[in-house]
Amino acid sequence: MAEMILPGTYIDVRPEGLIAPGQVTVGNLGVVGTAAKGPIGVPQLLGSMADALQTFYGYDSWIDPGTLLPRTDALTLTRALELVFGFGGSVVYAVRVASGGAAKGTYTVPTATAGHGATLTAKTEGTWSNDLGVNVAAATQDAYVNDKQITGVVGTTTTVTYTPKQSARNRVTRHDHLTGQSHALTIVYDPTAAAAGQVSIKASTKELTFGDALAALDKVDVSYVVDAANARLVTLQLGHLQETYIVVDGADLAKQLAASAWVDAVAGTAPTELPTLTPVIANQPPVFSSFNGGLNGETAADYNAGLTALLNEPAHIIVGAGQDDSFGNKLDAHCQKASTDAIKHDRIGIVGSKLMNQAGLEASFDGIIGHNLNSDRIVFVAPGIRATDTPTGDEVTLPGAYTAAAFAGLLSSFSPQVSPTNKTLPVDELETHFDSAHLTQLLQNRVLAVEARQGFRIVRGITTTTGGAFAQITTRRIVDYAKFGVRSAATPFIGLLNNERVRGALRASISMFLANMIDDEMLESYAVSVTATRAQEIQGIVDVTLVLRPVFSIDFIKVTMFLQ
Repeated sequence: MAEMILPGTYIDVRPEGLIAPGQVTVGNLGVVGTAAKGPIGVPQLLGSMADALQTFYGYDSWIDPGTLLPRTDALTLTRALELVFGFGGSVVYAVRVASGGAAKGTYTVPTATAGHGATLTAKTEGTWSNDLGVNVAAATQDAYVNDKQITGVVGTTTTVTYTPKQSARNRVTRHDHLTGQSHALTIVYDPTAAAAGQVSIKASTKELTFGDALAALDKVDVSYVVDAANARLVTLQLGHLQETYIVVDGADLAKQLAASAWVDAVAGTAPTELPTLTPVIANQPPVFSSFNGGLNGETAADYNAGLTALLNEPAHIIVGAGQDDSFGNKLDAHCQKASTDAIKHDRIGIVGSKLMNQAGLEASFDGIIGHNLNSDRIVFVAPGIRATDTPTGDEVTLPGAYTAAAFAGLLSSFSPQVSPTNKTLPVDELETHFDSAHLTQLLQNRVLAVEARQGFRIVRGITTTTGGAFAQITTRRIVDYAKFGVRSAATPFIGLLNNERVRGALRASISMFLANMIDDEMLESYAVSVTATRAQEIQGIVDVTLVLRPVFSIDFIKVTMFLQ
């Protein structure tokens, strides 16, 4: 709306003239793999290795103690995340994948009879739950029964399950079915008789006597203190962490465990009985009974389901944890789909080589250069690396699939215009040292190789595409960054008029972003046009055409985007 500043002088500020593009990045990581803990198929946003361990637990030993050979079913996700965060990753969307064989660990809480008080079930599948322990000890504090509902009371008397202890915390509330109103009743204690609006509690018989008769459809909620002698202290333990609950029976335990970070629970076949005390061994720490039955489902885990879960997350560098080049084409299909104008999440995927057969290095090398990957959105990394295996502390040789995770972390820390070529990858050691002849072969066959030269360095930052402008990772990332910037600049224009004036404002906003890319030395030059036919104007479609010349490139790259 125009505003009068001086008589006869009006100023009309059009909001689209003030729109500036928002901040964008191409450094967020997406990692898919198997783990011992955590939700399956649900992306989890992580900012550190501590987050990763809390969410997905630690990984298992790389070496099978029976055969002394690398395990084929070793967990991949947390191991890869350790490398991702260790080499520069900071924002990670991680997805745990598993097969149908994944299972949650359980524990049944015994009681004095043949039944059980409650069944505890780990919140997520995996062997992490087999490390959960349960201890039942005598309570040292009074228990509190919270909002126990009593129904079907007719007349003035009823009883509660446990002996109430006189306390200011006791509460009795009546819900009148006729009026729908709730009334907090005043509590008096035996031998005082209840008057209207009161309830008398007789601890010796657990009897409640109401001053007003109740109808059968009325409901009563009672909360009351129970003496510690009639309660149990239940402790859940996971590593050095513990959760404690003071309970009066299995049903109470199941109710309180709704707040647990680790387990869910349901009342058992003897829900009104106290849990059985765990035996105490003199001069020994408390004994914890273990959950059992937790399975990871790591064999034949569904990595494709994990990629699908990542499809709409703002992740730009994707790693299939522990996956070699045989997974590359599936990862490429995912990256190509995510990079369409329909999904709008341009990304690249990184895979690595298999473990090399030390008895036949040349055969293994032939397998590396004989890969069938050919995509400007897939990077193939070799060789493997030496690393410390956290569960055992031993130094082990990991395949190039984990070099890929380390490189992904490093690449995510770089601005788009920073080339990974000749950058140091500070690993402990390489699986093998390639000589000049083998490095040449690797480069000619589109493999991003790491060599031993004043440390361990990336020979050249290349994708697996055969020639063309996008053979350089940097060019691919710069163009993706520009596309993200165009979308960021265009988003505030959605819903505005699609006419020449507004398109001019959109063109100015996009140009502002691209000019900043020149200032940041991502582009040598650019040209941009924003047009729409009359039919496109009616449909709300804008045709944006960019001609970009990234740094490190002699090519002019034309990008056409249809924004709607």
